[in-house]
Amino acid sequence: MNTILQDIRYGMRRLRRSPGFAATAILTLALGIGATTAIFTLTYQVLLRSMPVQHPEQIYKVGKEIECCVDGGLQNDWRIFSNDLYRSLRDQVSGTDGILAVQAGTLTVTARRAGDNGAQSLDARAVSGNYFQVLGVQPSLGRLITPNDDQEGAPPVVVLSHAIWQAKFHSDPSIVGQALLMAGRPVTVVGVAAENFLGERNAADPAGVWFPLAHEPLLEPERKLALMPNSHWLDLLARIPDSKQVPLIQKSIQVQLVRWLRAHREPSDHTTEAEFAKQTTELAPAASGINDLGDQYKSSLNMLMMIAGFVLLITCANLANLMLVRGMARSQELSVRTALGAPRSRLIRQMLVESLLLSLLGGLLSLLVAYGGVKGMLALLMKDVQINPLQASPSIPVLLFALGVSLLTGVLFGIAPAWIATAANPAEALRGANRSTTDSSARPQKVLVILQAALSVALLSSAGLLIASLRNLERQDFHFQPKGRLIAFIDIQASGMPYERLDGLYRQLDQAFQAVPTLHDFSYATYSPMSDNNWGSGVALPGQDPSVRNQGASYDAVSPHFFDALGTRILLGRGITDHDTVSSTHVAVVNKRFVDKYLQGKQVIGAHFGPTLDLAHEFEIVGVVDDSKYRDPRGEVRGMYFLPMTQIVDFSHVNASAATIQDAQLSQRFFHYATVLIVRYDGDAATAANTMRRTFQSVNSDIPIAQLLNYSDQVSNHFTQDETVVRLTIVFGVLALILASLGIYGVTAYTVGRRTSEIGIRMALGADRSHVLMMILRGAMQQTILGLLIGIPVALAAGHLLQSQLYGVKGWNPLPLAVSSILLLLSALVAGVVPARRASSIEPMQALRAE
Repeated sequence: MNTILQDIRYGMRRLRRSPGFAATAILTLALGIGATTAIFTLTYQVLLRSMPVQHPEQIYKVGKEIECCVDGGLQNDWRIFSNDLYRSLRDQVSGTDGILAVQAGTLTVTARRAGDNGAQSLDARAVSGNYFQVLGVQPSLGRLITPNDDQEGAPPVVVLSHAIWQAKFHSDPSIVGQALLMAGRPVTVVGVAAENFLGERNAADPAGVWFPLAHEPLLEPERKLALMPNSHWLDLLARIPDSKQVPLIQKSIQVQLVRWLRAHREPSDHTTEAEFAKQTTELAPAASGINDLGDQYKSSLNMLMMIAGFVLLITCANLANLMLVRGMARSQELSVRTALGAPRSRLIRQMLVESLLLSLLGGLLSLLVAYGGVKGMLALLMKDVQINPLQASPSIPVLLFALGVSLLTGVLFGIAPAWIATAANPAEALRGANRSTTDSSARPQKVLVILQAALSVALLSSAGLLIASLRNLERQDFHFQPKGRLIAFIDIQASGMPYERLDGLYRQLDQAFQAVPTLHDFSYATYSPMSDNNWGSGVALPGQDPSVRNQGASYDAVSPHFFDALGTRILLGRGITDHDTVSSTHVAVVNKRFVDKYLQGKQVIGAHFGPTLDLAHEFEIVGVVDDSKYRDPRGEVRGMYFLPMTQIVDFSHVNASAATIQDAQLSQRFFHYATVLIVRYDGDAATAANTMRRTFQSVNSDIPIAQLLNYSDQVSNHFTQDETVVRLTIVFGVLALILASLGIYGVTAYTVGRRTSEIGIRMALGADRSHVLMMILRGAMQQTILGLLIGIPVALAAGHLLQSQLYGVKGWNPLPLAVSSILLLLSALVAGVVPARRASSIEPMQALRAE
């Protein structure tokens, strides 16, 4: 132990005597390890972190991939469940310590305390009465929801998350036991959940209010999903203490699922027994809960971890180069110590200790780099988020990761230079045998420089591919015009407004906005392009074979001027107008994709279709519009049809059970609650936004405007993740280029130092300075070209791996590969010029005198 302490003190003295070397090595390591640690921090929190509940490893989700939502029908691989089906599984499946249900989506409600001047908007989620019990969550104040609360007729209660209690209610402990007016109904706050518990979802802005399933009809009177046996809207989680029982429990759930489906078959259902037998589900580990962030960012984070790994390899190569240079410079000293009896193992250990000290100091500094990097990434990814589940500060796993990477770097890339530096024959070293007329002693360094060059060109080429992909995404034709338009997100139902008052509200809004001269084509809809929403239904044509399945389209309820407000072209016929009233013929406008899929070769204007065979004549097509992108900007356009906001489908004559008909009617009413307002504006966007807000609130100040922004910003928000990945890849690529250039400079400078006497002799024999300059530069460029020859195949392989992340770009695109190669060659040229010029300025007599 005493010897090791001596080695540590000796290593510290050596570093203090070489501050330039130490600072370069530490900063290089800090950047490389910091970049990797920053990406690992996000990866851990998004993909690996467990829920703060009791024994999270015992939690399983029913259905491997979670989706929302399904209004009846078969799912084949079941992932979402109705309340009735949940209760059946909860009561009939044995072997678990409980199965809980939680709303897949969220419910936005307005909440007002007694004495408050105005209401505030809160995101709430319905949960089963055993939700907190099964997860094993404790309250920080009051109590949590119990099975007794989840009963019809029980007093309405809610539980707040600790984050919402702090942000919205100013950490007021007196809130527990008080009544809040939610959606116009009094609800008692019974408790605040544990401080670190944000729910079962890893999501941005997680819902911070929980209420029992039984009270969903009170807060959502126009939907009443809890009472609809065939409307699937719940995610299920199960606690299974013994993992060996998972296959048996999964089989039991499948059996009960098929039994329930058979019992709830509709009169018009033509499902065969073979189709019932195909219905299945799967239990998947859910220690991290229902990971929305993981689903969204998994592929990007995996890619960034790979890129950060490349940068770390380049960083390690630089450290190894620095240690080799330092070891070779000390070769005579080490030889003298060896000749005086110092064992080689002790010399290797001292150099290894020095390498470990550098890596640990670099690792400590890397935590600051990682913290700043994560802060910057979160500022981009979590823009406009009120409750952020991700933290920039390092956790214990992150600290262990940084420490482990630092130690591994120090050992792996310190042992080889130490071994090489101590391998010299002492007698030859003392005779000056280390003088060289070649640069063969720098061969290990050159290999590392070639590796750096290869990885750099791969990273730069990948950055170029991602830049081209993002440019294609942003510049594609969305077939609507976001520029010069505002979009406001509203939640009418959150204010408690009944369906019967909607028509009057819409008329008042139309009149109010028509009176504003700077706002034009005011419109409202269930949803609009790129507004993160979608409704889907079946499509049935008159005379269609009943056995035809899987025909569907997206649909939207819109007001007159909707297509004018968006700038969407009408290709045929007309759009929705003021003449499409509740008493007129039910009409629809379809997009071009709908025509190509269902009506190709047929007369379009005047054709009929409906959501079911019983309603195949429900809608008459009066117009065709362009294929605007409503969902994923990367995806294909779906067939869509647009209905007047004033018209509602009557399902009373459909051949179905009374419960199913009631579900459909309630769903239709809810569908006509507009969630977006759109206007074109003149002049300044900020002024227009204030005018829009004031005009809307003059009609009804109780309806919250959740967000009001320029439509161009709404579209650009879809590219935040891609922009972040591109920026990080560019940063990593530039960092890799700088590190590779430093490596080329270091090897070239070392070569010049080793060949000083040779250069002096050459110049004494008549070699001119330009010859010496080109000789040194040629050596530097040869390494770079070899790196390119290796790096180009690596870049092509990386492009192939990136193909799923690219839009409109092939992974083997030659342009970014050529640009990255040129950048690397130019950087190598600049890095080699400085030591080459120094070599060409050597005076022959001085070199010979030094010799």
